[in-house]
Amino acid sequence: MREVIKANFTTVPFAGGALLFLCALTFYYFAVLRIDYSKTMLLDLGPHPDATEYFAQAKALGRNAWPYIQIGYDKLPSRYPPGYPVLMLPWLKLLPGGDVVLAPFRTNQTLGLLLLLAVFAFYAYLAMPLTGGFAALLLATLPGFFTFCRSSLSDISASVLVVLAFMFSYLGVKHERRWKIYLSAVLLGLSINIRIQSLFFAPLLLAIALLPVRGRRTQWFLHCAAVPAAFVLAASPVLVLNAIQFHSPFKTGYDFWIPYFSENHLFFSLRYVPKNAAALWNEFSLRPLGYHTANIFGTGTSFVPAFILLTCAGLFFIRFDRFVICAFLASLAFLAVILSHNYRLVDARYYLPLLILAIAVAVLPVTWAAKNLFIGRRIIIALAVFVLFGAACLGYPSRSSYNTRGFDRSQAWDALHFGDPPRASLQFAAQRDFARLLKRQPGIVLSDIDPVYLNALFPRSFVAAPIDGNHQYKWSYTWRYDRQQAQALVHNGLEQSIPVYALFVSRNDMVTKQSRLPAVPGYEWHVLNNSPGKTTILKLGPVGSEGAALPSN
Repeated sequence: MREVIKANFTTVPFAGGALLFLCALTFYYFAVLRIDYSKTMLLDLGPHPDATEYFAQAKALGRNAWPYIQIGYDKLPSRYPPGYPVLMLPWLKLLPGGDVVLAPFRTNQTLGLLLLLAVFAFYAYLAMPLTGGFAALLLATLPGFFTFCRSSLSDISASVLVVLAFMFSYLGVKHERRWKIYLSAVLLGLSINIRIQSLFFAPLLLAIALLPVRGRRTQWFLHCAAVPAAFVLAASPVLVLNAIQFHSPFKTGYDFWIPYFSENHLFFSLRYVPKNAAALWNEFSLRPLGYHTANIFGTGTSFVPAFILLTCAGLFFIRFDRFVICAFLASLAFLAVILSHNYRLVDARYYLPLLILAIAVAVLPVTWAAKNLFIGRRIIIALAVFVLFGAACLGYPSRSSYNTRGFDRSQAWDALHFGDPPRASLQFAAQRDFARLLKRQPGIVLSDIDPVYLNALFPRSFVAAPIDGNHQYKWSYTWRYDRQQAQALVHNGLEQSIPVYALFVSRNDMVTKQSRLPAVPGYEWHVLNNSPGKTTILKLGPVGSEGAALPSN
């Protein structure tokens, strides 16, 4: 009889956890994996320049084993670390032809799925499968999670490594196994190669000093020194790259491309805290929001009030121990730094690692409620907790998109309807039409489409550059490209008998911008007769050689 009861207590939680995990996977499939990117504008790789530079670095790593971006014939450093582009490399090999542009998205989709599996496996390993099911479902339905799992940005990839570092640190402290804390240090160090802000989770590594001292203190001290060394070694690729490119391990691509910002603004200051805190409060209190990066890949929402309330309830269930002390120190350090950072655009995605880590706290009252659902007076509290859990999973109430009226949206429902109705990806279509028409010829292409984006997708025989100095790479003190450089690029191309083209996403776009094209004596711009679709392609040729020239504005 006792064996039957014991079997029921072990089988029922596992079955319940497995069912919840299956629900999480099903939602993730329909909200993330099933997206047809060809029916969205995401193939344009917005926001610029973030996504385009990540993708361009990945293509450069695949070609020359060195991360760079290309504008014209110049190969330049990116402002972003190369860790996320490195993760794209397997997908660059697997995706055929024009589908290679999906590499950033497929990478994040894969990493999101791996994190879901890791969360459930972590709790199942701890003999807490029901808690694992609840945690997986909370994770899958967290708006910031599924939004950036279908993005072309690095937030998910960095968050995955940070969360895994916390998992192994917990296991190391719980089982008193130092090698797990070493692995945690390596994972945390690797995350810095993706997003440098991960550095501020370093207090997590204090866990190695809190393990019991067994044997000589010298051995304990050596371990305390070796864990930070492993952390620095794992983070060293980005430091070495910075030293090579910018002559200092502590300088980044931001110092190269937008030096005026670092020269004239403090990166961290207490006076930035009110602005950043107000942005978080606006999202929690369901006030109308303006532009967020999450609007590109979702509905502009990263979290809902029900999730935060559930997390706050979970604080009462925490049992303070050695790991919790380190975890709280690391999380508070990261939160303090992000709140005091001077962001040009305050965006809740910067807090994504904390939101995912908060699931470990939010799931505590849900597990308690599941165990006490039918126990006397606790039923009412348990039901209230499940109401919060259901609201957190549904993402209700919440706002969607830009400054919409009311707050009666469900994030889960909106996630399942992402991409409807279909929207054309104009920049991707323009480069695809150009490549199909002229893929067997070399050439120089002037365009207002991001040149880094075009050079990453064009065949190697083409190089793309801006039309003039009106582009988003114009703030560098070291590298300059203006009308004079565009004129010189065209002259050099003509001297070497290299065809020169101009690419526009539409006829109206061409009419508006044609006056900015370089003028060369004895040459004029002609519309190619066989320009496909809405894309408009011009070619610079001798006067009268290729039909009527463009009328001047």
